[in-house]
Amino acid sequence: MTDTDADHPAVDGGDRAGLDKEALYHRLKAWFRVDRDASSRWREEARIDFDMVSGHQWAPGDKAALDAAGRPAITFNRCLPIIKAVAGSEVNSRLDIQYMPREIGDAALNELLTEGSRYLADEAEAEDEESDAFIDLAICGMGWVEMRLDYETNPDGAYVEDRVNPLEMIWDASATKRNLSDARRLFRAKSMDRAEAEAMFPDADPDDLDAAWAEDRDGDGPHHQIQPGQRRSDRPGASDEGTARVTIVEACWWERKRVAIVTDPTTGQATEMDEKRAAILERRAAALGMTVQVARRTKRVYRRAFLGGVILAETDSPAGDRFHYACMTGDRDQNRNSWFGIVRPMRDPQRFANKWLSQTMDMLNRQAKGGVFMETGAVPDQAQFEESYAKPGGVTWLADGTLASGRMKEKPLPVLPSGHYQLMEFAIMSIRDSSGVNLELMGQKQQEQAGVLEYQRKQAAMTMLASLFDALRRARKHIGRVRLYMIQNFLSDGRLVRIMGDGVTRVVPLLRDKTAGDYDVVIDDAPASPNQQQVVWQTFTSVLPIIKDMITPQVLLEVLPYSPFPASFVAKMRELLAEAPADPQAEAQQQVAMRTALAKIEDLTAGANLKNAKAGREAGLTKHDEIDGFAKVAALAAPPEPSATAFAA
Repeated sequence: MTDTDADHPAVDGGDRAGLDKEALYHRLKAWFRVDRDASSRWREEARIDFDMVSGHQWAPGDKAALDAAGRPAITFNRCLPIIKAVAGSEVNSRLDIQYMPREIGDAALNELLTEGSRYLADEAEAEDEESDAFIDLAICGMGWVEMRLDYETNPDGAYVEDRVNPLEMIWDASATKRNLSDARRLFRAKSMDRAEAEAMFPDADPDDLDAAWAEDRDGDGPHHQIQPGQRRSDRPGASDEGTARVTIVEACWWERKRVAIVTDPTTGQATEMDEKRAAILERRAAALGMTVQVARRTKRVYRRAFLGGVILAETDSPAGDRFHYACMTGDRDQNRNSWFGIVRPMRDPQRFANKWLSQTMDMLNRQAKGGVFMETGAVPDQAQFEESYAKPGGVTWLADGTLASGRMKEKPLPVLPSGHYQLMEFAIMSIRDSSGVNLELMGQKQQEQAGVLEYQRKQAAMTMLASLFDALRRARKHIGRVRLYMIQNFLSDGRLVRIMGDGVTRVVPLLRDKTAGDYDVVIDDAPASPNQQQVVWQTFTSVLPIIKDMITPQVLLEVLPYSPFPASFVAKMRELLAEAPADPQAEAQQQVAMRTALAKIEDLTAGANLKNAKAGREAGLTKHDEIDGFAKVAALAAPPEPSATAFAA
């Protein structure tokens, strides 16, 4: 047994049968307290990160000291533009979920599932919710998305994706992998109106609709359970006014269960059932003289429960064999077993910049703003002097001899300490440096530079943020698997979805026989993302002069989605191209043009190869001539070899 298994005692089939709701309730409460206390430090840090982005950047102690001294608390929020730049980069390079059939020799996408998934995601505004969760990831290091079916707005079930407040989520304290892929349990403590809770659980006792033990009104420290019947003076309003609030805890966990795999001797088909049913089947088969092959194994079973004062409801996981919450994590804080985003490194530079600005304003306010030192008898009329001294072009009269006797002296202008401005500039620059986001990514670079260089610097900034986008990619894989499960098990009921195929927008029904099977979830760039459109369209237009005679309606149908044209124009063009009848003569001409273009490309390639070969040969001859020349010079410079006669003499 591993350490993780020791922390989470397994609940097998036999134990689960004898575990009543009361015991399960206490088990879940104990897990919740352990996990929430383990993440309490992260919760405090996350609140500070959200405050930094919202502009509440002064620590309470520093703010109180400034107010007591009458000094200005200046805040120039530079964290928000950096977060918006990162969020904009994600929006401009969104990813797309595609489904590949897991069949031998079949590499094509399942068009119905892929397009149906896009349609459901578009109806649920899934991309916007995932982008909001990505912003949470960049700020505090964790982003959460919930996938569910809503039967209130649609009696058949509407697919919904919601961004979840990270401060509501509690996760397994022993989970260490990215995106919490090894978590065995998750909790969500949500505060809601009592009327909403009563509508969610109409059969529950109203006194049980509050998980008071899950609250911590004194901060994020260890919990103190509120005993049943204790007066709740901290909750404003009353239930009859509709303003009283309660806390409902949603618990998601998986447990191990022993199952039996029974093989039918006549058909050879394997069926999964629990051990009790398999034992009964074995006894009946033995009584009839039949042999039944039974294999037993352990599997994971995902469960969900809603907790108040008791267990309000308990069901299987709505996502099948996984959690219906998708988590994305940022950088790892190894010693505290938590996660953080890009705001935490920006805290100190941002606060130091604010302090330098505040100190500069205080120094300017306290120092003299110019003026004069003068004796009382230096001017004939003091009121006239004060009125005319600061007036441009005004005449200020003084008593005779005032200037010569030195009875009036100008005040010195304020001078900031040496290096003050450099320190403030260093703090401002460190905000960007600590986040990894440069001016090119933010679009604030003022100097003229080549487009290629600016693109490379943007890519360098994206490399610094690659771990965040990798977490989003992994979370979208999880979302794609949950969406596939919901389509196959709940949404394939004949409902109509809109798909794009062969240049025509079609409305087709989702049927189980068309969506059944095993599929791999593939994450690819979305065709509608601006970055993908720009890259594909620029590449296409660069080769267009060569292949212009090869463009067919089928080619245009594939290229148009990547064009910068409006969606309505693209849809109309795709419809017209799909309806255009085939012209045999035009197709023959296009084939001739294609062969001509290919021949032209081959000629250009052959010419380039010939030119390279000629250049190489000329370089070789030049090198050979240089060697020959060097040999001749060396021969002339060498002394003559002695002949045999001279040697004999």
